[in-house]
Amino acid sequence: MASPEVSEVGSDSLRQPPPEAALGGPVRSKPRMFSRDSIAVGAKAVAGIVGLFVVWQLVVIIFSPPEYLAVGPISAFDELIKRPDYFAINTWVTLQEALAGFALGTALGVLCGAVLHYSPTVRSFLYPALIAIDTIPKVALAPLFIVWFGFGFESKAFVAMAIAFFPLVINTYDGLSSVPHELQELARINKASPWKKMTKIDFIYAIPSIFSGAKISISLAVGGAVVGEFIAGSKGLGYVILLANSQVDLPSMFAAFIVLAAIALALFFIVDFAGRKLVPWKNHAK
Repeated sequence: MASPEVSEVGSDSLRQPPPEAALGGPVRSKPRMFSRDSIAVGAKAVAGIVGLFVVWQLVVIIFSPPEYLAVGPISAFDELIKRPDYFAINTWVTLQEALAGFALGTALGVLCGAVLHYSPTVRSFLYPALIAIDTIPKVALAPLFIVWFGFGFESKAFVAMAIAFFPLVINTYDGLSSVPHELQELARINKASPWKKMTKIDFIYAIPSIFSGAKISISLAVGGAVVGEFIAGSKGLGYVILLANSQVDLPSMFAAFIVLAAIALALFFIVDFAGRKLVPWKNHAK
């Protein structure tokens, strides 16, 4: 049996506030923006990209193709270093068109997917038509948008929107349709209004699916902007590629390819990061 002195000391130590409380409250650990796992995944991704460039350069060195057929990444990066303003200006144009198209495609895609889910009558008429329209090559739609909206920024943004639209429609509809029956019964038992059921249950459950569609759409939007610039563009990375092709300037062409890939990759990871922050329960469930 412990002595009274020891008991008093032990009880006093238990009653004493922790050091951090004496300094004004408990010290909370700062949330980490990037965990060790995410840093490891990022490092592996960077290593994979660097490895791809190394293999590309080795293939060019080993087979030594003529410069009008292929060049290595060193030549492409050298072109980027020589003309940074030229590529920066055209990159900004393409990025604006892609982001505008993605924003429009996301808004319309989520709205259309919700309409398809909540209105069976509209779905029976509209869903087959959307599938049929989706089979039309978007390159064929680009001239039509140019006729409607002219040769400026709007036509390229609408081409990007047309390509980014369909993944959001399908993923939103599938996400809303996959709400468990138990949650729907719970809403009915608690007499939740349609608005509360939609905002508190349906869309919360569908957010992961919507973000999955957004990650696909953001990359497609970049390609859609380039398609519009191919058809009628006087600036942008699509125009850079066409101009380099007409001049058989492969370093500039491959430099534009690298910039396009970097834009699409960066936007993909931004959307993925936003999804992880807005849908934390999905990460904990894994």
